Parts: sequence; structure tokens; C-alpha cells
Amino acid sequence: MQDKRFENLKRRAEEHMKQYDAVYVTEYMEMNCREERMTVLKQADRLLKQVFVFEDKWDMEPCPIPYALENMEWDISPNGDPEWIYMLNRHEYLHKLLLAYCFTKDLNYVEKLKWYLKHWIRTNPIVPEGTESTRTIDTGIRCMHWQFLLIQMIGRGLLDQEEAETVLESMSQQFDYMRIRYMEKYSLSNWGVLQTTAICQGYLWFKEYLPDNGTEQWAWKELEHQTELQVLPDGSHWEQSIMYHIEVLLAFMKLFSNTRDKEWLLKNIDAMSRYVLYSTAPDHCQIAQCDSDVTDVRDVLVKAAVLTGDGRYKYGGYHDMDLDSAWLLGRKGICSYKELKAIKPGSQSLNAADTGNIYVRSGWEEDSHFTYIKCGPLGSSHGHADLTHISLYYKGKPFLIDSGRYSYREKEPLRVLFKSAQAHNVCTVDEESPGRPAGSWEYESFGQCMKNYYREEGAVRYGEMAYYGTLSKGDHCLIMRKVMAVDCGIWLIVNDICCTGVHQVKEYYHLDSSVEAVPSALDDAGRQWELKNGNEKMNLWGSNMFRSHQCFVSSRYNQLSDSRCLVKESDFINRHTDWTCLGGSGVLLKNAAVHQTGNPLPADYETVTAKEFILSEQESWILLIWNRETCRGGKLYKCRDTQIYAKAAAIHIKEGKRTLYRLRI
Repeated sequence: MQDKRFENLKRRAEEHMKQYDAVYVTEYMEMNCREERMTVLKQADRLLKQVFVFEDKWDMEPCPIPYALENMEWDISPNGDPEWIYMLNRHEYLHKLLLAYCFTKDLNYVEKLKWYLKHWIRTNPIVPEGTESTRTIDTGIRCMHWQFLLIQMIGRGLLDQEEAETVLESMSQQFDYMRIRYMEKYSLSNWGVLQTTAICQGYLWFKEYLPDNGTEQWAWKELEHQTELQVLPDGSHWEQSIMYHIEVLLAFMKLFSNTRDKEWLLKNIDAMSRYVLYSTAPDHCQIAQCDSDVTDVRDVLVKAAVLTGDGRYKYGGYHDMDLDSAWLLGRKGICSYKELKAIKPGSQSLNAADTGNIYVRSGWEEDSHFTYIKCGPLGSSHGHADLTHISLYYKGKPFLIDSGRYSYREKEPLRVLFKSAQAHNVCTVDEESPGRPAGSWEYESFGQCMKNYYREEGAVRYGEMAYYGTLSKGDHCLIMRKVMAVDCGIWLIVNDICCTGVHQVKEYYHLDSSVEAVPSALDDAGRQWELKNGNEKMNLWGSNMFRSHQCFVSSRYNQLSDSRCLVKESDFINRHTDWTCLGGSGVLLKNAAVHQTGNPLPADYETVTAKEFILSEQESWILLIWNRETCRGGKLYKCRDTQIYAKAAAIHIKEGKRTLYRLRI
């Protein structure tokens, strides 16, 4: 006999499913998400056999290798990586069994789903000290997924009272467990958000079955506090990993889709979604920033468009709603997305001053150029030694990239390498950087970054990044990088390094694994290289010779690819200034003479780095960056009969007409 608690719950679930309209949603997915549907059925069939592959888009630690668990042990890793255990116990994959039932009406999928739930509850007691299968972050994620499954299955009549209450009793114990084991540091961690959002959502649906001990009020208050601490005014997440930024954002979205009366939550969803929109490369993927994989973000922007009603997010999302978003948001969400008009964003760049991340693009088309530069605080343990890093896309193709993360295992030597400066497009002094990782999650030291400078005028974008630090021998060094980019597809990078004594600087540029690099036949000194990615070609020029080295890159956790890194070396005493330029294959590069008032001799390149990019007989750009303060002689400079007073400037010459852009005074 059903008690009143379950009657009320069943009524809520049935009402929800009526509005959700399962028939409409299933028909939509079958008609519009056919490839995703086939993938889900393949995954569900593996789950019937207890074969696990963690390959979903937002799996935090994916593993593409199938592993079968005949005895279904929840705390053993078949590949030696404890992250595999954590992925197994999050239960993010269980919804595929329910989806497969929706597509096929085969009850075997539902029975296997119930079997997994009952088996986990029976073999994983919730104990105060915790276990490998019940870490608090994984408990939060697991409970969030259980809640969606419970509402769907109760509302569809696939779960009776006894079965539902078995799951709810376990979830109640897990809520108490998360509250008891909650640590102060979780207020500033994605771990905390993934627990509190699950608890808040749980009370929205299952309040009668959950502890009446103040946990609900605590969770809402703590979640609001977490958003105030973690989400910065520019919309970035303090941990400095776009992947964990999105993990937190998705948790907010799932919760908000069930309660629309929390304006502070919607405000954070909007701010974080805007950040995702601008940080996304032309291929619709998040870049490998710190502990992040290269992942298509369009499904996130689809959800953002529906929840905020902002057409800019639809412009960055899929044309039609994807399967995951339809599965979460139901008929109302699908119809809202269809009716929403896509609006091209007005600005092309984002200067995220709070985290030191700058994203610049020439346009919003898939063949546009894209530049990412970064110099900001370390953030959490997911941060890398990537101060002054630059990633670059040309005509929609990745050329210069971040190497990725590969692994979290402490004894994996590549983990430390991928976190180090040498795995990023930065400079090192005497083979090291002030940012020195000491293991998978710790650092011996890290540079003290200064506030970035950014300005754009017309088609020209300019950024300055600087940080101070100490090398292992005690030498103090100041490293500054200045980057000027023009929308036509040309870049000037200047490094200015101060470190007392005799030293060697190395400048690293990691190429995407799809890029071919060969020395240019036009320069036998190795200072010009030709880069090719598919049909797109670029030139790379340097003040000194580049050497090519084999390296690894990791666009996805647990996966490695061979690639090349171009390295430029120089010896210096006390201070070093050099330059690197990039441009399309048809662009020619030459020095541009700059004269100080009253001096007949051109200024040296250390005082002002001046390069002319010749696009055609009728058009060129001269990019100028000053590296020394003018303390003697005239303060006015002249280049091509154009008088200049600036620290950074660009001159556009087209059909005899000159236009001056001053980027820094």
C-alpha cells in the first residue's frame, strides 16, 4: 500500500513528465539527433554486459578503452588510474540505459538500470570515514544523476514504491554524509558546488524523504556563498580551467532548470556562459587551458540560450538542439530554442581581467582567426605554469596550442611535464621558470603576475603581460610579453626579460598535432618556418634560429599524440629582448625604420621593435612596440613620415593612405 509521501512524489513526477512530454522529446531526438541516438544505443548495449567506456563529452577524466567488470567491483581500477574508479561511481552513464528504453521500449535496459542502482547501494555502505567509491565530489555527482533518473522512472511508471524508497533511503544517507564531511575549503572548489547543487535539487523533488535537520537551508546558503567566491565579475571561474568552469556551470544549469526563482543563480549562469562563448575557438571547442580537454561546447551554449533567452548563445550553439539538452530540458526547452533568434555577438574580444585571460578573434565565422593569451593567478591545483602563454588559430585552424593535461596520476612523469612551463608557449630562463610543479597537485614556486594591459583600436588588438619570480638558484627575473594582432591575420610577439647576470632564454611554440612544420627555403638560417594545417598555411619568423623538437600533446585526458615544438634559444646578460612574427603564407616581412626626433640613425630593435607585414603591393601593416623608456632626446618618433608618440602603435598603409592606431601611450 502506498503511503502519502510516495503518492505526493508520484503525483509531482507524473505532472513533471506531462509537461516534459516524453513522447515529443523522444520523437525529436529520433528525428534530429540520429548519430547521437546510435551512440547512446551502442553505449547502453555495452552497459548491459557491464562494459565501461568513459567517452562522454563532459566526462571529467575520460578513458576510451573498454573495460568489462564481470564481478562488478566498484572500488577497483582496471587501468591503475584511481580516476577510473571515481568515474565509475559518478553514475553519469546510467541515463543511457533509460534513453535506450525510450528509443526501443526494451525493458531489459530498465531492468539493468535498476540492477546497477540496487547493486551499488547493497555493496557500498555509507560510512563516516568514506571510501574510494564514495568520495564527496563523486557522491554529489551521483546523487544529481539519481534524482533525474528517479523523477523520470517514477513519472513513467517504471519504478514502484519499494524500489524508489530503496534509492531515496540511500540518497538520504549520502546527503547526511556530504554535510558531515563538508570542509571549509569546499567553499572555494568545484567539489563544493557539485555537492550543494545536488542537495538543493534533491530537496526540490524529494523533501519528504530527506533529512529534516537544516541541511536544505544550509545547502542553499552555502551554494550562494560559493558563487560569490568562485565566479568572478568577468564571468570566469577562479580555478583557471575552462573544463571545470563548465562543470560548475552545468551543475548550475541542471539545478536552475528545476527552479526558476533564484535570480542570483541565473545571473551566474549568464556570466559564466558569456565567458564560455568568448573563450571558445572558431572550431566551437574550448581550448586546453590548464587542466582542460579540447571539447566542443555547443551543447552548453544551447542550454544557456534556453535558460537565459539570450540569442547570442544560440549563435554560438548548434542550429538544432542536441540530444543531451533535449533530454534535460524537455518539450518546453526544445520549443523555446526553436523560437529563439540567433544574434551575432557585438564584440569580438573578452579581456577577463580578474583571471588574466584575454580572448581575441577576427570574427565569429568558423574560418576566423583566434588568439588566446594568459597571465594570471595560479587558481586551484588545476592551474599550470603557463604565464604569458599564447594559443593561436589561423583561418579557423589551430596552429599554436597548449599541450593539455594527459593524466592526474602522481607517479606519471608526463603529468609534471604537462603542467610545466616547457609544455606551454612561453619563455624559460636557464631551462626553468618561476612556476615549478612539484607533483600532480602542488608547486615548489609560482610567478607573481602583474595586471595585464589590453586595448583594441579598429582592427588591431594589443596585450601586455608580465610576471616576476625567482629561479631555483635565487636569481630574480621579470618576464614581459607583448602581443599585437591584426584581424587580417598577422601577429607580432615581443619578449622582454630582465635577469641580472649571464643567462640563456628559450622560447617554446607547441604546434597542434595536425600541423606540419618545415624550414622556409627563403631563409637558410632557420629563422623562418612554414607551417601547414590542412589547406591553411602560415609563416613563422623569429629574431633567432628555431629548432624543431618532438613533443607530446594531449587534447583529451588519457590520450597522447605526437607533435612538434619549435624552440628558439638566445644567450644574454642582464636583459634580453626578442621578437617572433606570424602571418599567412602570402605575407612578406621586413624591418621598418623608426627614427627618434633629432637622431639621423634608426632606433635599435631593443628600443622599438618595428616590423612591416606586406600583404600586397598596395597594402601593408607596420607594427611597432617600444621596449625602453625614452629618457634622453626627443620623445617623438617617426616612421614612414608618420609622427608617433606611443608605447605601442600600428600603421595601416593602403593605396598610399596611412592610418595610425595608438594602442598604448
